[in-house]
Amino acid sequence: MKQSIFIFITSLLATYSFTQQQLQNPGFEDWENLGTATAEPTNWSSLKTGDALASAAPEVLSQVSGRNGGFAAQLKVIDFGFPFPTANGIMTNGRIHADLDPENGYVYTIASDQKWHTSFTSRPDSIAGWYKYAPQSGDQGKIEIILHTGPNARLPRTAGATANEIGNARFDFTTTQTDWTRFSTPFRYYTQDAPEYVLTTITAGDSTLSENDTKLIIDDLELIYNPTLPGDTIPPSDTSDPSAGLPNYNLNNVSINGSHGYLYFDQALGTNSRYSVADLTGKIVQAGNTQSKVLFRHEEGIYFIYVTTENNSFRRKLYITQ
Repeated sequence: MKQSIFIFITSLLATYSFTQQQLQNPGFEDWENLGTATAEPTNWSSLKTGDALASAAPEVLSQVSGRNGGFAAQLKVIDFGFPFPTANGIMTNGRIHADLDPENGYVYTIASDQKWHTSFTSRPDSIAGWYKYAPQSGDQGKIEIILHTGPNARLPRTAGATANEIGNARFDFTTTQTDWTRFSTPFRYYTQDAPEYVLTTITAGDSTLSENDTKLIIDDLELIYNPTLPGDTIPPSDTSDPSAGLPNYNLNNVSINGSHGYLYFDQALGTNSRYSVADLTGKIVQAGNTQSKVLFRHEEGIYFIYVTTENNSFRRKLYITQ
């Protein structure tokens, strides 16, 4: 019986792993038009291929060395003088509309043109990646992802675009990071529908307030999925069995991931939070204070993460890789 259950769960996870969608070219290894002003990562675009002012726009995107020996994308804010506004370092998997008035600029999906949209039907739990950041005083960058249906999606949002939004995730880059630093942030969903497209925007500076020479280097983006296994719908108040299930991930509004020998906890949990990890038998295999990165040297498999904060507690079910 135990063997049958194990085979079932293994088969379920194997099937599940093949259905997980990722962003296109998430490690920025593939580039087009290198050596020209329009050099961009494949499936990504910036100001030089925008629908307006492309010929006058500066080159705010470039290829640099990556985290693991390959390539990464660098975004740089450039002030190229009156009468032009400061150009934010920006790239997207949609298309950019630039304007001499930064308030009128935006990025958007063009559903009718495959070059300017990314089809996407999954519902990831969070987005993670690695970055270095050198902001000028008061500046901050971001990565923002919108999952949506229909042809209308853009940043900044409009009323029509918001109506088609299934969910979104956003992480702000705010402090100097000279070494590769991992980030992770959860998706928040507004409906139970499946999306049709994903619109991703990454900027070095703060929208219309970006500061000259702010730089962001980004690499190895990854959409995180946590498998829904039998028992996940049981209310979290039922603690009779450690495999009974967990509250809906998005209701917790925090990100907890595990991969390659580490656990990653959302910094929003605060400094007075504790965690414990149980295996499928209910045995506690590790416990301690939550930190952004915690060493986890146990077998690959399904674990149950119990987190207690100053205000509440909750459980998560994770498939942790090694």
